[in-house]
Amino acid sequence: MNIDLKGLKLAIIGGNSPCRQILEILLGPGLKELAPQVLMVADTMKQAEGIMYARKIGVPTTTDYSEICNLTGIDVILKLKNDVLLSCVLEKVNTEHVSIIDIDAYRAMSFLNFLEAEQEKIQIKRKIQTDKIDKKEIVELFDLFSKKIQNNAEEENRYLMAEREDLLETEKEMSQVIQGSTIPTFIINNEHIITHWNTACEELTGHRAYELVGTDKQWVPFRSAKRPTMADVIVGGMSEQEVSKYYSSSWRKSGLINEALEAEEFFPHLGKEGKWIFFTAAPIKSPDGKVIGAIETLKDLTEDKKTQEELELQDKELSTLYEKYKKSEEKYRSLFNNNPNPIFIMDRKTFEILDVNHRVEEEYGYGKTELLGTPFLDIGDRSDETVKHGLEELLENKSILFTKRKHIKKDKTSFFVNIKVVNATYSHRDVLIASATDITESVEKETQLIQAGKLATLGTMAAGMAHEINQPLNVIQICSDLILKMIKKGIHIPDDELVIMANDIIDNVARAAGVIKHVRDFARQSERDLKKLEINDPIKDVFKILGHQLTVHSIKVKLDLDPKIPEIRAEHNRLEQVFINLVTNAIDSMDEKAEKSETSVEKILQIKTFADKKWVVTEVSDTGLGMTEEVKRKIFEPFFTTKETGKGTGLGTSISFGIIKDYGGTIDIESEPGKGATFIIKFPAIE
Repeated sequence: MNIDLKGLKLAIIGGNSPCRQILEILLGPGLKELAPQVLMVADTMKQAEGIMYARKIGVPTTTDYSEICNLTGIDVILKLKNDVLLSCVLEKVNTEHVSIIDIDAYRAMSFLNFLEAEQEKIQIKRKIQTDKIDKKEIVELFDLFSKKIQNNAEEENRYLMAEREDLLETEKEMSQVIQGSTIPTFIINNEHIITHWNTACEELTGHRAYELVGTDKQWVPFRSAKRPTMADVIVGGMSEQEVSKYYSSSWRKSGLINEALEAEEFFPHLGKEGKWIFFTAAPIKSPDGKVIGAIETLKDLTEDKKTQEELELQDKELSTLYEKYKKSEEKYRSLFNNNPNPIFIMDRKTFEILDVNHRVEEEYGYGKTELLGTPFLDIGDRSDETVKHGLEELLENKSILFTKRKHIKKDKTSFFVNIKVVNATYSHRDVLIASATDITESVEKETQLIQAGKLATLGTMAAGMAHEINQPLNVIQICSDLILKMIKKGIHIPDDELVIMANDIIDNVARAAGVIKHVRDFARQSERDLKKLEINDPIKDVFKILGHQLTVHSIKVKLDLDPKIPEIRAEHNRLEQVFINLVTNAIDSMDEKAEKSETSVEKILQIKTFADKKWVVTEVSDTGLGMTEEVKRKIFEPFFTTKETGKGTGLGTSISFGIIKDYGGTIDIESEPGKGATFIIKFPAIE
């Protein structure tokens, strides 16, 4: 750093410790003959060390940065402080006449060394100009000065080496955060060279990072010929006309991110059938405001385009927020904070939260300080131990995905998320990085589909339910008629007979009420609230609705339920729906076989439960038509049915498959044409 101090007029922004050191040397006796002037010191902190010293020695001070811009005759502004307000304020300064020197920790040390060296030079000149000094003393003075310069250089070099190591470590740590993000992301530098291409981007495009990082081939996964990506547009500083040349009317300025551009486009070369991608690009800037690169995030909208056009507005909200980058650490911290998904960094052993991004505060309603030190499991359903077990079993360099997990916000409202957890290193310690994606809307739609399936099931069961209610009503009617006839004929009813009939009426009222309550409970829309239960209970409740229908269809039922079966974690209501679907399908299959057979067919429905190591197993068998291999492959597809037109929706087995999968279970089929079918359902047992 080389500045002519003679008659220099300067102002200082930032009243920290280096400010005081600069004032002490600059206005001290050592540089008096150069007559430098400090016109003003500015800082919003009135008690800052440099501000207090400036007031002590009579240098004007201010808390309003704009006053610096109004100074006349000023040569240099030393900027010792980073403040978001300064960029706007200093834009008013005429840089043709005033130099603005941005001094970070290293430059502050370098500037102080420069001032001390200038001070030493003046002292040496003074001694040389005296008549009493000899050549030997001159040599000694210059030796001392040379050593001083050498020591300063070595000190600055050590500082630079340490800072370089810190920046490399910071870049490594924050790169892992980017790599662990579930949002496809790539970054290019100001020469359009790819520096980052994360795993999610690899999965979306099918192109590996090692193929692209270090090249300018970011266009390859998307185009058949070279064309600027949106990140290239940012780095190249293209005009709006140039951008429109490449992106027509599909692009726009981001409404959320300053200086960012976004667009939505169909890429026929992505995947087998092409993909709709929503992408956002924003500049990465150095502390002096120069564009040093760009970051681009991608969102696959293909499925959304096929099913829900209204999600386009929501996809815009998933755009990441980007800020100006002042140095390497700030650059990567900004990527972390502005990720569109909530991200938690937690201790690998205790699962305590070590850090969160801004999205967590927005989505969950907690302040960052409220979450630090809190167990990650506390923001979810504490009774759901599968997340805890999954985290405990997470292996080195592996990841795990938890689907449809309930999380609780600060205001006690709940919502559903998919959680992806990966191993990483953060601040020199092993951690887990968890990214949560809100899927509440899809869970609600799935719940509505399950509810529709329940109502359809109840429609087919109407005759059976009517019989179950009519039986107790008939008993009540008979008892009531008998009592009325005996009263009209004046016949005395013995007390013991009256008690018997009253008890019959009470028992059958309770029976009818129980049937109605069970049907009502089954029909209501259940929330996703997993609880411990024995699988035998929903199986037994199936016969409260289907008991009469099985009798009418001459079906023999064999129940072999293990009374000591371990508990599982599920919802009674939905499991009952699964078994009702399986039993009604078995009834239809056995009836159809009997209709086609010229001889009598024995109809047997068998349900068996038992424990197998860590699994709770249920087998539902019938003596129906059985299935071909093709039917077995398609049986769980939505709207697939083997029943005649109008007799089946094709949703029952599909809904059942989804419910079983939700609870971590599996379902397999053993069947041959003409030999019936066995559905084998397994759920993880609670240890």
